[in-house]
Amino acid sequence: MSLGTALNAARSSLSAITERTRTVSENIANLENPDWSRRIAQTVSGFQGVDRVQVTRAQDAEIFRQLLDYTSLHAGNESLKTALDKMANVIGNPDGETSAAALLGQLKRDLNAFAAMPDNAAAAAQVVESARAIVRQLNDGAATVTRIRQEADTEIAKSVERVNDLLRQFHEANAAIVTGRLGDAERTRQEDVRDRVLKQLAEEMDIRTIRRADNGIAIYTGGGVVLYERQPREVRFTPSPTLASGAAGGQIIIDNVPVTGSGAVMPLQKGRLAALVQVRDDASLKLQRQLDELASGLVRTFAESDPSGASPDAAGLFTWSGAPGLPPAGATVPGLAADIRLNPAADPEVGGNPFTVRDGGMNGAAYVINATGVAGFPDRIMELAAALETPRAFDPAAGLSASASMEEYATQSISWLQQQRADAQRDADYSSAILSRASQSLSDATGVDLDTELAIMMRLERSYEASARLITAVDRMLATLMNAVR
Repeated sequence: MSLGTALNAARSSLSAITERTRTVSENIANLENPDWSRRIAQTVSGFQGVDRVQVTRAQDAEIFRQLLDYTSLHAGNESLKTALDKMANVIGNPDGETSAAALLGQLKRDLNAFAAMPDNAAAAAQVVESARAIVRQLNDGAATVTRIRQEADTEIAKSVERVNDLLRQFHEANAAIVTGRLGDAERTRQEDVRDRVLKQLAEEMDIRTIRRADNGIAIYTGGGVVLYERQPREVRFTPSPTLASGAAGGQIIIDNVPVTGSGAVMPLQKGRLAALVQVRDDASLKLQRQLDELASGLVRTFAESDPSGASPDAAGLFTWSGAPGLPPAGATVPGLAADIRLNPAADPEVGGNPFTVRDGGMNGAAYVINATGVAGFPDRIMELAAALETPRAFDPAAGLSASASMEEYATQSISWLQQQRADAQRDADYSSAILSRASQSLSDATGVDLDTELAIMMRLERSYEASARLITAVDRMLATLMNAVR
């Protein structure tokens, strides 16, 4: 080897060591950055020493695919659990004093107490107050469910907007990579950006990716709808200013294909969007129907009858906008829980007479049961107390029994929601665990290990010293040669 060749080899080695040292320094600086994939610097040999240093990223495609899948799963589970926790406040806990089941139990006890002393004004007033508490609970519950549905609809709109923004970010990074004109440092940075966007996108919906020959990536939903193929596809959603009671909200459409709702043939399965649609159009709708069915059952249970049979049954202690008629049995009347009211004819706060609970007549003289006006008349009161324990028809579309007593139905509603919450909590705990393991596995495969980087740095220092000594030796040889010539 000539002195010139040795000198060029030493100089190229120093240049390569400088580049590799910079790479190690960047790795150490990004030790805590979850979106940083470890850079790997490799020397490419040339005719005289090192030709260049090639910088690539540590990657594990299979673990990254699993991470995206688990990210979607956990984001959806967390969104559903949060919404169900809010919904639990609608009907209370099984042992809570403000739950519909507890309030119905209190109304039954007050009716029994009133039947024991039917001439007692305080007992009559207490029955009306218990009825008022149930009406308030149903009204508040209906309002809360409506608010939860509206919040979910608003969050869907925000999520869709975020998806479109993420697709634009992905396009910028992907297009830059595909050009093939980026240096190693910029290319690896854009690849990090692309992976970060994919992780954020996976929070919103289940996705799968396909790597192209030009190092570009195509994105599809889990159901197979194109999200990105050289250009981002438009994700559309029109929020509903007001969601009608009992009606589903608008669909999410990707590349003109509906991915939510009854008409979706390639629906979203995981992610925040799928969970929000489930909250808006499934879980909350069922709870809304259950509240409406409770309200319907109350109106029918406390209905007044004409003793002569000449007039149809009419709404009694509990009434609604369709009074004096009664809601149909076994078929949900959307919005009835928000519509139910205490009959003013029995409400002392507006001049009503609470003894009409005992005597009847809230709908006029034709509906008076205690025709003689006897103060010790308990028959009507006992009949109402017994009616609360009598099974009646309910709409099975609400997700509960088609036949149950009022108190049983209210208890079933609480149990149904508590089971939904328990399932959501279990699923969220499970998805959190597997997402944590996947994140750790990806970090082990592509993250920065400080001990490893420091060991590489020490080897580079020794290589630098060796190259420096070689340059010094060549310099001395050249100096000796020049002196000999002179």
